[in-house]
Amino acid sequence: MTTAFNISSTDIENGKAMAGISYFGIIGFFIALLTSRENRFAMFHAQQSLIPIILGIVRFIPGTPFFVDSIAGLAAFAFFVIGLINGFSGKVEPLPLLGEIAYKFGLCKPENTLM
Repeated sequence: MTTAFNISSTDIENGKAMAGISYFGIIGFFIALLTSRENRFAMFHAQQSLIPIILGIVRFIPGTPFFVDSIAGLAAFAFFVIGLINGFSGKVEPLPLLGEIAYKFGLCKPENTLM
């Protein structure tokens, strides 16, 4: 299933900065959430930014095996870089592999769903 987000070019232009900032950890997420709640592009990237944030939190759970910690850290960094590039460049693309999960957070509702 792919989800289509029809985000206007005005929202993309106005939301690029907040979309990129949303990837800078939990503080960046809340800055984007509080300042750009009405901008669909910024909210799309805010919900996508929760994936690297959650992976980063997993790394600090006591007793996490080293290989899980390592994989979560590398994945969080990779998703951070991809999301940062997509946010600042104005792309509406989900993060690879886990981006579809971010749609379930419901910050930015899709306008239609394609099968």
